[in-house]
This record gives sequence, structure tokens and C-alpha cells, in this order.
Amino acid sequence: MNFELWLFTIKRLAQTMDAAKLIYDGLSPEAQQELRDEYDIYVGNKKADSPSAEKVVQTTGRDQLGDFAPAFAHFNDDVLYGENWNNADIDLKTRSIVTVVVLIAQGITDSSLRYHILNAKNHGVSQKEMSAVITHAAFYAGWPKAWAAFAIAREVYSN
Repeated sequence: MNFELWLFTIKRLAQTMDAAKLIYDGLSPEAQQELRDEYDIYVGNKKADSPSAEKVVQTTGRDQLGDFAPAFAHFNDDVLYGENWNNADIDLKTRSIVTVVVLIAQGITDSSLRYHILNAKNHGVSQKEMSAVITHAAFYAGWPKAWAAFAIAREVYSN
């Protein structure tokens, strides 16, 4: 393929993608989710006739940063939560536990850890399991980090 034809093709593709993004952004969140579901079926991430499992839908990125940082909001809501959290290779309970452990290991004890501990609770992680997860993580991530995580987990499971 010659360079001019390649460049023309890339420019047309970019224009098409820009137009598709404008259309997508103008759709309701429900219609956007429907398109994402159709895409998942198209690429083989989900079967059309399979019963749909619990879906994680996130709009926090758009709600809080949509006007200020639309690309970040898209990656947060559509990629991190839309694609990653809805990938059926790991069930939501396991994914929640992994996320909590990674946050503990990084020493993150802000609202994001609280959110993900609550998320784990909502996805079936019992208080006993969460206690065992944090205790196990303590040996690898650090005792003080586990203490901080326990303070948050205790609040979450008390409510």
C-alpha cells in the first residue's frame, strides 16, 4: 500500500470515529449501554442468547468529570467499569476481593477503599471473608495497611 493511500485511509477512519463518538455521546445512558452490549456480542465477550448476569454500570466519571475531563470519564465509566468489571472471566465477588487487596497493598485508605469494600459486601463477600482477606493481605502488604483497612471494613460491615 502506498503512503498516500494509507494516510487517506487513516484520516477517513479518524473522521468516522469522531462522528461515531459525537453520535454515541448524544445517546442516553441506556442507549449507550445497549450499544456496548451489542459490541460485546459482536466481539464475542458475551453470547446473545445467554442470560445476562449482574451488570456493573458506572456513571460517576460522567457525573463528576464529564464536562471537565470527558475522556477520563469515558475510560472510567465505559472501559474500567463497563468492560473490565463486566468481563465474565472473573465473577464479581472475586473481582471485588482482588480490587480490595490491590488497594490495601498500595496503601490507599481513602473513599475508594471504602467504596470497594462496600462493593465487595454487595457482591456477596461476608464479614468473615473480608476479615480473612484483609488478614491475609496484611502479611504481604503490611500490617499498618491492614489496620487502616480494618477500620474502614468495620464501618462498612456495621451498617
